Amino acid sequence: MSGVWFNQSDAERSGYRGGMKWNLDSSSRPVVVTDRLTLRALEMSDCPRVAELAGDKRIYDMTLLIPHPYSAKQAEDWIGTHAAQWERWREDWTMNFAIRARSGGGLAGDPIGDLIGVIGLIGRPVYKRAEMGYWLGVPFWGKGFMTEAVGAVVAFAHGELGVNRIEAGVFEGNAASMNVLRKAGFVEEGLLRQRFLKDGKFVDERMFAKISGLRPGG
Repeated sequence: MSGVWFNQSDAERSGYRGGMKWNLDSSSRPVVVTDRLTLRALEMSDCPRVAELAGDKRIYDMTLLIPHPYSAKQAEDWIGTHAAQWERWREDWTMNFAIRARSGGGLAGDPIGDLIGVIGLIGRPVYKRAEMGYWLGVPFWGKGFMTEAVGAVVAFAHGELGVNRIEAGVFEGNAASMNVLRKAGFVEEGLLRQRFLKDGKFVDERMFAKISGLRPGG
C-alpha cells in the first residue's frame, strides 16, 4: 500500500462522522477503512461467497440486476468486468467494493476479512454525478454495517473523486435501505411510479440524493 491517506477534514465536510481512512493497494486501487469495515476490490476468490450471500431470495427481491438463483459462474462473469473499471476509476468514477468485516486494523499485512456485501458507484463525470448501489448479506442486517459503508463511500466520492451529486434509487417498501440513506445524509427527492418491471409486476422507485456540502434540509 502507499502512504497516502484520505484527509479526514474532507470526509467531515461530506457529512461523514465515522473514523475513515483510505489508501491504495498494490494495483493502485483504493482501499477504504472504517471503524469496522474494509472496502476493497473484489477478487475471483470471492465468487463462491458472493453467490452464497447475493443468492438469497431476499436480496433478489429488493434489487434490480442480481439474478436468482445466483451461481458462482455468474459471480465470476460479473467480477471479471471489474478490471477494466479499476483501470479508469479516477476518470470514470465507476467501481465496486467488497464490504469486508475487519479482522485487524485494515492496513497492509492485516488478514483480509470475510466479505459481507458489496457497494459500488456508476459514475457520470461529465455531470459530476454518480449513482450508488449496494447489497448486504442477510446475516449482517440490522448491525449498522451498511450505514457505515455508505457513509464512507460518500465521503470518498465527494472528497477524493470530486463527485457533486450521489443518487440512489430504492424499491418502494425497502424501508431498511431508505433508513440507511437518510442516516448517511441523503434526501428523498420523489417517487418514480412504475419505474421498473420485475417478475411481471411494475415496481415504484424512491429516489434519494446527497449533494456535496449540503446538509439534509439544505
